[in-house]
Amino acid sequence: MSSAAVEGVARPLVSSASMANAHGGQGVRVVCRLRPMNEWEKKAGTVPAAQASTERKEVAVVRMLGGGTRQVRSTFHFDDVLTSFSTQNEVFSSTLEPLIGEVLSGFEATAFAYGQTGTGKTYTMEGNLDSDEGRGMVPRAADAVFRALAGPDYLDHTVTVSYLEIYNEELCDLLAAPHMHQKLDLKDVGSGRGVCCMGLSEVKVNCVDDILKLVSLAQERRRVAETRVNARSSRSHSIFTMKVRCRRTVYGCSGELENVGKLHLVDLAGSENAKKASQSFMDENGMLPVQPSSVRGMGQQHGAGDEERERRSINQSLLTLGRVISALRDGSIRVPYRDSKLTRLLQDALGGRCKTVIIATISPALGAVEETISTLTYAEQACGIKNRPVASSLFRTVRQANNADGSTGVSGGDYAELELKAAYLAQEVEEAQAALARQYREAQEHAAAAAAAEARLCEAEAELARSRREAEEQTYARQRLAAYAENQNLDANSLAAAFDASTLHGEDLVRRLASRCAEAA
Repeated sequence: MSSAAVEGVARPLVSSASMANAHGGQGVRVVCRLRPMNEWEKKAGTVPAAQASTERKEVAVVRMLGGGTRQVRSTFHFDDVLTSFSTQNEVFSSTLEPLIGEVLSGFEATAFAYGQTGTGKTYTMEGNLDSDEGRGMVPRAADAVFRALAGPDYLDHTVTVSYLEIYNEELCDLLAAPHMHQKLDLKDVGSGRGVCCMGLSEVKVNCVDDILKLVSLAQERRRVAETRVNARSSRSHSIFTMKVRCRRTVYGCSGELENVGKLHLVDLAGSENAKKASQSFMDENGMLPVQPSSVRGMGQQHGAGDEERERRSINQSLLTLGRVISALRDGSIRVPYRDSKLTRLLQDALGGRCKTVIIATISPALGAVEETISTLTYAEQACGIKNRPVASSLFRTVRQANNADGSTGVSGGDYAELELKAAYLAQEVEEAQAALARQYREAQEHAAAAAAAEARLCEAEAELARSRREAEEQTYARQRLAAYAENQNLDANSLAAAFDASTLHGEDLVRRLASRCAEAA
């Protein structure tokens, strides 16, 4: 057999799963993790207010109202629930492990931890790098990717990682050397491919140890500080991205499939209550807590003004994230992705092209019950978000040389035609869906306009009826007044005639009396 000629046609490759969900999309998977009581809470005798059940996949939260005289119980349901007894490996199995194969198939996948500060988000995502049992999602995902790429199906691969920090709405490259920092900016890639960070470095890695070193480096540079709620509170959002480019053999035909997948692991800064997070007030026993240490990334010092500015920036970006989730759940026409850099970067993860899992982390403490309910409410809303994942793949066909009998092997031209047809049909489906969406929106607008016009018509008819009634009442009143005036006029004429007759009769009597007086004289 002679040397093979390789031909390729680049196109989005939609998997059977995504084609099956072409109309409804694929739902965002939401998992809730309840952390155990920490040592400080145990010593303080903190009352637990949240309970979780793995079997029923529900979280129950109890609030105390009326000065502790009344209890209100709220129940939330999710795709999966992890309790304080769940291990890091169980968390990985429930959240990220199903997505590793999807990333190697060319899909983008995103997992992010969401919750109040001090609920274990960073521990969930990064964990303890020095402990096999305590490792978080980042090292476990890296290990799973490299173990899969070591299989016989993969011909070669390239893995790169990047680490982005969002601090006070400023972008920072956690893997770039301090003297090589350049301004980062978000740009829309176009063609529906989402948003990318221009200038962000990508570091090639060959094994899990390489990634662990980079994660340790990022941990040193990331902004953290001590608060009352958390000894190492993240003061920024971080996004770890692993880009996997791999090539594998396609069995059953002479071809190779080159996939480019991405895994985004997002550790959000926690929402904070200024009073609860501050170090400057007495605890329950009247003792001042330890003063905050200046644990800062990038060699910066920490001050009271910085802490307040950070808190406002964190809460504002998380509030925008909550508005995005609510808008997607309600089917709003405008989704406020552009209101913060965090939501711009998560645009594909929420309602876009990614396969997404959200890990809502909560505290069991009664003192954090309001924040816990807020986190669970937003997480439950996210269960209704639909994404439309699309794989990025390149299929290369291998054309075989002529056999001895003059016949040929599998034709590369046939595969190219199939590629073009598949791409055409995929584009047609996308355009048809867009057209249907436009028609639906137009129909909704027409229906709304018709309803408004009908309402205005009803108001006009009611106003016309009122005007008619008023006109009829006024006409009737005028008629009655005219009749009364006519009757009064007739009565006046009669009285005038009677008065004239009386006057004449009086004059006649005067004449007669004068005549008789003259005769008598």
